[in-house]
Amino acid sequence: MRILKLIRNFRKINKDYYKYAFIEIFLIIIGILIALEVNNANENRKLKLEEKKTLLAFHNEVSSSLLNLNLVLEKKRGIVNSDREILKYTGPNGRWDSEFKLDSLIYHVATAGWRHVPQEGVLNEIINNGKLSIINDEKIKSQIASLPKAFSQILENDRINRLYINTYIIPFLSKSTSLKNMTNFDKTFEYSNNSLGFTKFNFYEVDILRNREFENMLSWQSQYMKFGIEFLEKLKIKYAEIQKMIEIKYPEIDYKNLNENLDRGVWN
Repeated sequence: MRILKLIRNFRKINKDYYKYAFIEIFLIIIGILIALEVNNANENRKLKLEEKKTLLAFHNEVSSSLLNLNLVLEKKRGIVNSDREILKYTGPNGRWDSEFKLDSLIYHVATAGWRHVPQEGVLNEIINNGKLSIINDEKIKSQIASLPKAFSQILENDRINRLYINTYIIPFLSKSTSLKNMTNFDKTFEYSNNSLGFTKFNFYEVDILRNREFENMLSWQSQYMKFGIEFLEKLKIKYAEIQKMIEIKYPEIDYKNLNENLDRGVWN
């Protein structure tokens, strides 16, 4: 009888042990899951904070780039307008009869190598350092990822334009007009006077106005400059779309204050 009683007591002890062991294991698993959930929540919070810092820094960088872009757009449009004004008076019987000085307009023709130099510090960090993956808004991510291709189109357009100026336009003007005179119409420099005075050599305006090569140069430059303006206007739209999406994502930010200390950018 005593043996049977011991067996029954042992079985009861085992049942209680398994019961408590199951409960303990269950609580350990729950604890692990809760710890993992808390850890994941902390990681997600860190990623969201990193995403916010990155996008706000990029918003600021775009604002800086826009300063340069708007300046270059203004200059390119000025060049197109200068070409158009000169072309009014070219032809076999061309004669200058404009309210503007021909030298001042030719200055714009000769110094037409303005190019947009975007700020790319934050963009390169996003693209090259894997930060694109922390941006959870697919539209913002897609727009940012497309910027390097847009930049390459603009840079190639500007490269060809500058090559044409240095290969054809400057040599032609050097033979046919006065580059020295053009320096009197330079309004670009902030810290120096670029004027070199006027030439003592004689040249005649009608000689270039009646030159078909000169007319062709201005026509080519004007058309190609318009391609550059198109590229810049489309990039400007893309910039605006990205900034708008960031502002919608983080409406609590004072964007005016965010942008008040911008780098002026590279002017040329």
